[in-house]
Amino acid sequence: MKKYLIGFGSLIIIFFIVIWQYSLKTPNAEFYYWQQKYDVPTKSTTKPSYIKCIDIGFERDVEFKVTQFATQPNKEIVPVVYIDNDVLFMANSNELAIKIVKMLDELSKNNNFSYNAIQVDCDWTLGSKDNYFNLLKTIKKISKKSTEATIRLHQVKFYKQTGVPPVDRGVLMYYNMSDFYSPDTKNYILDLDIAKQYHYGFDTYPLPLDLALPIYSQARVIRFSKVIGAIEGVDIKDIDSHFDKIGKNIFKVTQTHYFKEKLLYKGDEVRLDNVEHDELIKATKELSKIMKKPEKIIFYHFGSKWKKQELDEIVDIF
Repeated sequence: MKKYLIGFGSLIIIFFIVIWQYSLKTPNAEFYYWQQKYDVPTKSTTKPSYIKCIDIGFERDVEFKVTQFATQPNKEIVPVVYIDNDVLFMANSNELAIKIVKMLDELSKNNNFSYNAIQVDCDWTLGSKDNYFNLLKTIKKISKKSTEATIRLHQVKFYKQTGVPPVDRGVLMYYNMSDFYSPDTKNYILDLDIAKQYHYGFDTYPLPLDLALPIYSQARVIRFSKVIGAIEGVDIKDIDSHFDKIGKNIFKVTQTHYFKEKLLYKGDEVRLDNVEHDELIKATKELSKIMKKPEKIIFYHFGSKWKKQELDEIVDIF
């Protein structure tokens, strides 16, 4: 009996040591690479691990765009497959899964990288859920890899209605939480007031979650009171004499000209969406109160001008 008690006591001690060590461990910082051409210097000290390898959209038919590798990525990456929700209504999910896995295998062999996990990025709906979840199951079955799926805030809060993807891990996309096409949306990338409305369901959400955070900026183009698109990588310093400020982060085009390779017409408006460091710190602190510590924090996207110290401060919050 005494030996039993000693053994049981040892197990309790080991358990608490493991918990204590986990509490001290900070998440790994990673990056997304989201361009159609991968071009990162081979000698770069930092390389992204999450690379969008396949972009699947739908116009008149299902269209596949495969990332071209101009330089060598890490020996092991996590390939990301982006799927437009419309594709799920038009393609057979089993056939689509087979094609995705085949394309990833070819990319891996042709560009000398390996992968043990596949991440799928899709903002599914109730109407596409069954097809999407079947796609994820089939990808896992035929690839024999670990699978991940991106998760939006509303899909955590209302997971009993939206469903939980049949994958090994989820990645919470903590950005793009507003209405992109509304000219009144004050900051499409990050809005803390809107985010807090979805801070529910984390205590019972059944998937382990990693976290994706934004470190990018853009300008939404408004023409005739409608948002017609966005120009990525626009910062306040890019706004020149061709614009007049008409509101907070809102500027009117005073002369037709090309801006970042996009033609803007006189009378167009641009609304800057960006993320300040202090704002992201505040958002992460609020999220850390309700979200279990993620294993990884993935910043969107690689190549931003944020300093390592700024990113470390965010990661250390957890």
